[in-house]
Amino acid sequence: MTGMSGFVFDLCRNVEFFNQDIATAEGRVQPSLSERLFRERTDLLYSLDRQDLPPEPAPESDGTQTETGLRRDLAARLQEEVSGMNPQNIEVRRRLAEVERYQDPASWQRITAEKREEITENLAGLPTEFREDENSEEAKRFDLLALRLQLAVLNGDPAYDTLRDQVQQIAEALLDPTTLNNPVVAEHRELLSDLTLDEWWQDVSLPMLELMRRRIRGLAKLIQKTKKGVLYTDFQDELGELTEAELKGVSLGTNRTRFETKVRTYLRSHEHELAVQKLLRNRQLTTLDIHHFEDVFIASGFGTRDDIDQVREEYGDLGLFLRSITGLEYEAATAAFDQFQAGKKLSAAQLDFLQLLIGFLAKNGVVDVGALYRPPFTGLAPRGPEDLFTDSEVTSIQHILDHVRATAVPTDSQAG
Repeated sequence: MTGMSGFVFDLCRNVEFFNQDIATAEGRVQPSLSERLFRERTDLLYSLDRQDLPPEPAPESDGTQTETGLRRDLAARLQEEVSGMNPQNIEVRRRLAEVERYQDPASWQRITAEKREEITENLAGLPTEFREDENSEEAKRFDLLALRLQLAVLNGDPAYDTLRDQVQQIAEALLDPTTLNNPVVAEHRELLSDLTLDEWWQDVSLPMLELMRRRIRGLAKLIQKTKKGVLYTDFQDELGELTEAELKGVSLGTNRTRFETKVRTYLRSHEHELAVQKLLRNRQLTTLDIHHFEDVFIASGFGTRDDIDQVREEYGDLGLFLRSITGLEYEAATAAFDQFQAGKKLSAAQLDFLQLLIGFLAKNGVVDVGALYRPPFTGLAPRGPEDLFTDSEVTSIQHILDHVRATAVPTDSQAG
């Protein structure tokens, strides 16, 4: 037995099989996110080189200022990635000639069609030790979205509208009050608000999109989990050219959440307007105020007439929908109950109930009396306000709530 230890009996001819030069299978796994980013950056660099960009005047600008600066940043980024490819890695060794060639910054001077093919086929899928400060998957996916948008702008790609809408959904998700409480997100509130408006996208430039990418990519991971689906809607190149199809006999409005978010953003950024002040301060709206809001929402592309009609039907009036978004200033909500409290010596339990109601009214803008028989009010008065107040006082509270509601409905509508 010991004399035979140096031999291997290959009865099934396995050694012969594995020594064969077997062709690589045609199929391959889905490209990684890093590989797809590398390919998109290379494509954008190639597309920019086809534009014959003018030389950059001193001092040099970066990619958020000029297309020439963007071209320089892209080339430097790709060269850094290739420089981070470790020759000790078995995958890198297989493409060592190409790796060493493109580790030289001079190789990125001008990208021809042949160079693009060589780079993407040989280098895109290789591992690299290059890392960014923000390396989360959400940040990378936003990078991919922004790169595709830049390519769509440069090449007139019909997918532009779909990609733009996706960015707007992400901006809207970041403007959600829960997410906006984060000071990192709040710092970019103005840009996020601009992204939700169609005006920002008119004549949008590559440097504008690059600035957007750099500022927003690190925020993407902060979106609430329930809304993160907008980040993972992928549009694969393999799907072919996107086309539009018309559904005959069907009226298509804009996305409801998008409409509400744009209206919310507008109201918050125009609190100085008289009509918005009326909403916040419990002052009577007029039909002219409502027409003003409708004209703004349609002219700004927030939604369609169908969107407005939908919320009007759901809330009973457009003004009630708007009041539900703005809420009331706390002072206005408190003032609504001044006369009710005047001359009364209320108990601690009554004061707690009123403070809860005032806070609820300030947050929601209007309160139906039926809400007083549900949580959180039943935590203080299990059977309703009658547990704490007389019948006449409960009636007075109902009249106050009805009056606050009425101020959000145009006077002409009340007359009708």
